[in-house]
Parts: sequence; C-alpha cells; structure tokens
Amino acid sequence: MSKHKDPLLEALKEGKSYTWTVPDGGDLASMREAIKHGQTLTMSPIGHPGEIQVGDLVLVKWHQGNIFHLVGEIKDDQFLIVNSLGKVNGWVSANDVLGRITNISEPEPRPGVPIMLEELGTAYHVLIQLEQTPSDEAQRLLAIVDDLRWYANRIGTERWNRMPRSNKWSFEQNLWRLTKQAKKAIAPVPDRIRYFIDRGKECVGLASEIFTLFEYSESD
Repeated sequence: MSKHKDPLLEALKEGKSYTWTVPDGGDLASMREAIKHGQTLTMSPIGHPGEIQVGDLVLVKWHQGNIFHLVGEIKDDQFLIVNSLGKVNGWVSANDVLGRITNISEPEPRPGVPIMLEELGTAYHVLIQLEQTPSDEAQRLLAIVDDLRWYANRIGTERWNRMPRSNKWSFEQNLWRLTKQAKKAIAPVPDRIRYFIDRGKECVGLASEIFTLFEYSESD
C-alpha cells in the first residue's frame, strides 16, 4: 500500500507554490501567535537561500519529520528556527528549509455574535420563503436561532470566542460556520430546509456542550 502523499510537499518538490486555508478549530499549538484561523497561506519553494529573511514562516526538515516555524536569526547559511511563543528549536542549514510563506490573505471579517444571530435569522426566513416551507418545519428552523440566543446568553460574551477545551471550536466559530452556510444556501442535498434544520440543531448541541464544559467540567 502506498503512503499518503502530502500535497504541500509534492508541490514544493515540483518547484510549485501551494495555497491552503487554516481551518477553524484547534489552538494552532506553538504557532498561534503567528497565524490564525481562516487565513489563506501560500508557501513557495526556496529559489536561493538569500530569499529567506528573519521573521519568515518556513517549513523545515526537523529530525524525522518537518515543522512549520519561524526564522529567528540568520548567520551565514545557518537559520535559527523558533516558534511563535519564543521557544528556540535550533539551527538548520539552507538545505533544510523546504519552503517559506510568500503570501497571507486575511479571512473575511467575522461579525459579532448578535449580528451573526440576526443574519442567521434573516437567512432562515429567506430559505423558508424560497422553499415554501410547511409551517411546522419553518418553526423548527426558526427555533434554532432562539436556542442559540439562549445559549449565547448563558455562555456569556467573555466566553463566546474561547475554546472550552483544546481542539474544540468556540461558540463564535460554530455560529460563524452555520451563518455562512445559511447565507450562501449551498446545501449538498436537495432538501435545503431539513439540511439547515439538521445543521442548526448540530450547532445548538455544540453550544450546549460548550456551556457544559465551561460550567461543569471542574465539578465532574
């Protein structure tokens, strides 16, 4: 069985740039001060070591694998590799630097939770009209917004953007994903209303889980 090939590494080997978007969720570990969720990054191969500058985000051969870190210092053809929290990994040669980030595009600005809830409600009303939704399903869909408002109040503004646990999305991240889906109305199944009911109920369930982790984890 062949090993899964990393498209980033394959592109760099072919002398090509590779672009990807940092997905929501997770704490980004030791690079959380340098990159953020939703950014679109382009990594390019190294044409000449002189291209590499202090502060560059680089992909580096490190022991038996690769790490995505920062260049902290340069001495001749040696590069000091550090993470965004200030930890020093060590020195590597130019041959160990596989690629560097040449472009960062910022994500679409995320509105505040109250605005997202209003946009979500508006999008649901539009979908109901487009689909001529039966009243029981329309009520079920609109109830999702009420449920999310209820949990937003219980979670509290100071915790909307906090992850309740490592690699658990925040309330704000979950709500933003749901709101964008509803606004674009790009359901992968024909029945859009039931699709968004299911997606909305999923978001409500995650809100319940987030609140529970914040409130009750210490007492368990």
